[in-house]
Amino acid sequence: MSQAERSPSKTETPPDAIDGQATSEGGPSTEFRPVEGGGNTKSGEMLLVQAYAAFWLFAFGLIVFSLRKQKKLDERIARLEDDLNEAREAS
Repeated sequence: MSQAERSPSKTETPPDAIDGQATSEGGPSTEFRPVEGGGNTKSGEMLLVQAYAAFWLFAFGLIVFSLRKQKKLDERIARLEDDLNEAREAS
């Protein structure tokens, strides 16, 4: 690729200048330009509440899961102790 093919000629209009966003140096504009009709945003407060709710639901689920598992372990240990006591009495 030659040098002429890689760089635009001096007479070409930069793509940013077409939109009116170019600076005098030809680079993109850095000024803030609000966009009307931007409905893709969410409230930061709502996202924070949702994150806390998700965390607490996960924590509650983990606690319930752990308690159920602990209850099953306690029942199994009690059965094993009963079986051990019966085996001791039988011998």
